[in-house]
Amino acid sequence: MNNFYTLIYLNREIKEKIQNGIFSFGISPHKDVLHIYIESDKETSRLIFSANARETALFLDRYRPPKKRNVIDFFPSLEGARVVDTSLADKDRLLSIIFEGGRSLLFKLFSGRPNVFLVEGDRIVDAFKNPEDLKGTSPPEPMAPVFKEEVSAGRNAKNQMTEINPLLPRNLLPYIIEEHEVEQMSPGKVKTFTRELSRSLLEEPHPRVLETGDFCLWSQKWLSLPSEKECETVNDCVAFAYKNAVHLRRLHSKKEDIVQFLERVEGKKKEMVRQLSQAEKSLNRADEYEKFGHLLMAHAHEQLTPGTEQITVEDFYENNDEITIPLKEQADIAGNAERYYEKAKDARKAYEEAKKRLPGEEKELLHVQSLLEEVREIDRLWDLDSWLKNNSESLNKLGFGSSDDKQLSSPYRKFKLGKYEVWIGKNAKSNDKLTSLAHKEDIWLHARGVGGSHTVIRMGNRKDYPPKRVLLQAAAYAAYYSKARGMKSVPVMYTKCKYVRKPKGGAPGAVVLEREEVEMVPPMNPNNQ
Repeated sequence: MNNFYTLIYLNREIKEKIQNGIFSFGISPHKDVLHIYIESDKETSRLIFSANARETALFLDRYRPPKKRNVIDFFPSLEGARVVDTSLADKDRLLSIIFEGGRSLLFKLFSGRPNVFLVEGDRIVDAFKNPEDLKGTSPPEPMAPVFKEEVSAGRNAKNQMTEINPLLPRNLLPYIIEEHEVEQMSPGKVKTFTRELSRSLLEEPHPRVLETGDFCLWSQKWLSLPSEKECETVNDCVAFAYKNAVHLRRLHSKKEDIVQFLERVEGKKKEMVRQLSQAEKSLNRADEYEKFGHLLMAHAHEQLTPGTEQITVEDFYENNDEITIPLKEQADIAGNAERYYEKAKDARKAYEEAKKRLPGEEKELLHVQSLLEEVREIDRLWDLDSWLKNNSESLNKLGFGSSDDKQLSSPYRKFKLGKYEVWIGKNAKSNDKLTSLAHKEDIWLHARGVGGSHTVIRMGNRKDYPPKRVLLQAAAYAAYYSKARGMKSVPVMYTKCKYVRKPKGGAPGAVVLEREEVEMVPPMNPNNQ
C-alpha cells in the first residue's frame, strides 16, 4: 500500500498539513494501530500508522475525538514539540517527522515488522512496538536497491523490469506485463518501456484504488483495470485502500467463523437425514428379529449346553432351509426368543420415530443450506452484522455461540493465523483443559523435551492438516511459550489431538503421544506479528 512512489507524494502531503504543528499526543486505540494528533493554528490533524504486516499504512485521516478509555499513550516526551520538517529516505520506505531539537519519529514501512521509532542523535529512545528491546539501539538505515543499466536476457519480464527499477510496485506488475505483452518484448524494448513506466509514476500520478483493492498511481493509459475509487490526493486513496483492507479482513474473520459453524451443522444434518432415510432397514430388521423369535419358540422345549453362542434350526418360513441364530449365552431358548421379540419391537419403534423426524430434519437441512448460501454472498461487514441480527434466533437454536461452539470463546491465549485460530495454554492446569476441549482433528503442538504451553490449531472438524506456513508459525508460537524461548531454533512436535492422551494419574499438563512429527523453528512472539 505504501510503496516508495506512494511515499514520495504522501511525504509532501503530510508535510503540508503538519509542518509547524505541535505534537499533542499519540495513542493506540487498536492493536498495531497508532494515532498521532498534531495541532496547528488552523486544525488538528490525525496521522494514522498501521504496523500490521499485512496492512502497513501511513496516512492523514479526518479529525475524530480520541477515545477516553482503554487506550495506551505513546511518545509522551514529544508532547508540545513543534514539527519542523518531514523527510523521506533516498529510495527506501523510511519516512521521518522531524521535531525541534533534532528529535524525530522514524516510520519503518516495510518488512514483517513495521514500527515507529523515536530517534535522538543516533539512538532509538522509544518505539511503538517492543520499546524495551529497542531502546539504545541504532535506528534502521536506508538501503537503496541496485538499479541496473541493462536487462539480463533470458529472465522473465517481471525480473527484467525490476532490474531496471526495483522500486516498481510489484503487486501490479503482472497486470502491466499482461496488458502490454511485455513478455514478447526484446530486452532493449523492456528497458525503454520500464523507464517510461517509471517516469509516469513521478510525473503523471493518477491516484486510484482498483476494484482488486490495490492502490495504484498509474492512469488507465498504463493500466486499464477498473477503479473502485479515484482521488485528488494520494493520501485520500491510501486511506480508502487501508480502510477497505481492514474492513475485508474483519469481514472475512467474522464471516469465516459463521461459515465454518454452519458447515459443521450442515454436515451433521446431512448425516442425520441419511440415517433417517434408511429407516426401512429398521423395519427389515424387525421382521428378521420377529422370525428369529418364532423359530426359537418352536424349540423352546430343548435344552442348551452352557456357553452355546448359536443354534441352527429349520426355517419353516423358507422351505425348511437351515438357519443359524445367534444366542445370548446367559439365557435359555425361550429367553432368547423374548429378547428377539423386544428387539423387533424396538426396531419398529425406531422406524416410526424416523418417519416422524425425517421431514423436520430435511426442512432444517434446507434452512441451514439457505443460511449458508446467504452468508457466503455477503461482502460488506455492516450487511453481515444486519444478517446476524435478523437470523439470531435461528443461529441460537442451531447452537451458534453456545453448547459445542462454546470452545470458540475459551479463556486461553487466542491468535488468528488467516482463517485458523490458535489456542495456547497459560499454565499446567490450563494446558490440561485446553487439550481436553480441543477437537480430535485439531492439531496439537509442543516444544520437544522442555516445559511449555500446549498449543492447538483449530481445524473446524476438517480432517486434513493446515497449510505448512500455518503449521510452522503455530510451531514458532509453541517454541516461544516454552523454556527453549532463548534458543535460535527449537524442535517442536505436532500431531492430531486424537493421538494425545493424558496418562492415568499423570501430573497437570502431562500427556502421552501415540505418534508425532517434528519441525525445527525459531521462537516467535505472536503478539509481535
